[in-house]
Amino acid sequence: MKAYKIILISCLILVLSCKNHETAPKEKTKFQVSKYKEIPSKYIGKFSVHTETEATSTGIASISYYFTIKKNEAFLETNTYHEPIRCNGKYKIIDKADYIELYYDGEESNCKSEYPDFEIKKDKENFFIKGVGNEAASIDWQELKKNKN
Repeated sequence: MKAYKIILISCLILVLSCKNHETAPKEKTKFQVSKYKEIPSKYIGKFSVHTETEATSTGIASISYYFTIKKNEAFLETNTYHEPIRCNGKYKIIDKADYIELYYDGEESNCKSEYPDFEIKKDKENFFIKGVGNEAASIDWQELKKNKN
């Protein structure tokens, strides 16, 4: 009788501890950046930065980034040496008061993220960007050149 009670209690605990799962698969939510207000005029223009990523047997791999920033969207074009070209195109901009965030808004699904791809800030007369280069370099602020047009 004691073994019967132990088995019954074990079964009861097992049943109560099971999670209720829905049978219908949930639709994945897509991250989308909606249109935001215009950004401060100091960020409007053409910018560029060049970064070296790693040494290869034929030279130093590198990426040159060329940003065109308009009132409420940005465009990126890259030139690379021994690096893949990806995530070029349109970016949405969010103004965070002290800096702006750029989120990929193009056609390459593997480039979309809920986190900003780039952050740009102005410190005195110089611009700086975070997110360029390889994983190690992309967390540091690097000087961003504003081209005169």
